[in-house]
Amino acid sequence: MLQSSLVPLGAAPVRRSLPLLQAPLLTCLPAILMLSVPAQAQLLTNLSVGNPKALALAHAVTADPPGIDSIHFNPAGLTQITGRQTNLKLLVADVALESRFGEPTLPTAAGKEAYYSLNEQCKTDYPLDGSSTPEQISNAHSQCWGVDPVAGATTKTGNPIVMVPFLGVNESPILAFPSGGAAFEMAASDMVLGSAVYVPEGIGLTREEDGAGAYQGQEVALSRITYFSPTVGLRLTDTLSAGIGINFSYQGMYVATKFRAPTLTLGYIRDLNNIQGSPLPPIEFGPYDNVGLLTLELEDFISVGVNIGLLWEPEPWLSLGMVYRSETKSNLKGDFSMENTDEFLHTAEGLKESPLVTGLLLFLGGAPLNAQKIESGTVEMEYIVPQHLAFGASIQMVPSLKLNVDLKWTDYSVWESLNFEFDRNVDFLSFGTAIATAAGYDLTTPSSMVITRKYEDTWSWAVGVEYQLNANWVLRGGYEPRASAIPDDRTDLIFPIGDADLYTVGFGWQYDRKTRFDGAFAYLYSESSTPACKSQNANSCIEGNVVYNPYFSTPFENEVNGFLMAVSVDRKF
Repeated sequence: MLQSSLVPLGAAPVRRSLPLLQAPLLTCLPAILMLSVPAQAQLLTNLSVGNPKALALAHAVTADPPGIDSIHFNPAGLTQITGRQTNLKLLVADVALESRFGEPTLPTAAGKEAYYSLNEQCKTDYPLDGSSTPEQISNAHSQCWGVDPVAGATTKTGNPIVMVPFLGVNESPILAFPSGGAAFEMAASDMVLGSAVYVPEGIGLTREEDGAGAYQGQEVALSRITYFSPTVGLRLTDTLSAGIGINFSYQGMYVATKFRAPTLTLGYIRDLNNIQGSPLPPIEFGPYDNVGLLTLELEDFISVGVNIGLLWEPEPWLSLGMVYRSETKSNLKGDFSMENTDEFLHTAEGLKESPLVTGLLLFLGGAPLNAQKIESGTVEMEYIVPQHLAFGASIQMVPSLKLNVDLKWTDYSVWESLNFEFDRNVDFLSFGTAIATAAGYDLTTPSSMVITRKYEDTWSWAVGVEYQLNANWVLRGGYEPRASAIPDDRTDLIFPIGDADLYTVGFGWQYDRKTRFDGAFAYLYSESSTPACKSQNANSCIEGNVVYNPYFSTPFENEVNGFLMAVSVDRKF
């Protein structure tokens, strides 16, 4: 039979509540932190680690570390583990992304009319005369320029995908991350050793092959799996502990995305076909045509980082914590393929045979065209996981109620851009380089693709409460406002999570003296709206950016609904 004197597994004895005279000041601490810090949170930070206690407390656990997963949240927390302990856990996530597009603002009605007046073929295909109605005139002008199939469309994500070592990309009805670890208290010492397997980053999505969202990620998967994390926690004094750990991780990235270039520049280049005696070969693709499908699969099996933590308990009712997670760099390498559409391939074949075009491409920084249906080779890039710093306080308000507050900073400004380096020239990049150079921009080269990010450093806060229902059951809840690290002028569909709110609940159940179960459920909601021409990463109206600006002048909205469930069992052995 369970006894009322049971202490939660792997935790220090229950702290006494704070003295009554000090309560008013300290209960104001969360409000002070909330008002003094901009509400900015981190993209996926902590969401995929899957510790139920941390998730239920909205990750406000820097001063109240969660057992073996202290290895991630604050290594000094390992010192609260006694004897030998193991942990098994499972995180299940269901994330639905929806994007809605408006009508492009360019070209304007006047711009379409001017294009119609220059295009002799359009006058034949869509004839107008003095009896034509305004509606017929507008329709003829629009048909001449072309009608964007993205306009007014809505795109949703389908089944998620996961990239794992050796197995590559796999599709699944849900995202599921099993993991676990173990820790050992060293006999006759103040040291605890531990290691865990966990997922610091895990996301994967698919979109309809012919959908509007396929131009910024038909399929995207990003995985960081820490498979070995030797960590030591050391009791320095009766009230102060420190911890340090090295984590060895696998980093994987998979991207399959279509390309198009709906700029005015490409529309007028296409119109060169209508000039009699033009020295240029026919150009068969226009602003709204699909250029091709680029597929990238990159991996790094050894990416190393360091976690450092401190835990100070100056009073029985108060605990203060700090954790620093170092920046890590992964040298990703893998394969790519670019499957060109027939329209782009036929255009490239014609351009390749033109000495004039070849000369122009070389002059403008491009390269001779390959004119192949499938271009393939190897690709490399450097991927950075930013450094992270967090401070926390855990306050025993009354014997049965505990309050946790965290303040966090992440160095997302290191994400200036994602730079992909190919081992050979790619036709669309050569074509795009020439146009960008002519427009005065240094955006890409024939063998490299730069996807600009320009993200910002973030500060965030989180709050969690824990209520000790009885000796064996504890209830938890938390809230974390996660404002985006993505500036308003850099939003896109590659990572569509803007300002978000995370609501969490959970429980802990001390089954017996050796076994404990924990569970948590969380709901994440985010929505954002990007006006036409606002984002330089998606719908810019700047001419010349034809490589990665697929929604030229088109407004869009993103909505995210995410559900996360985590369960774990901890057992002494």
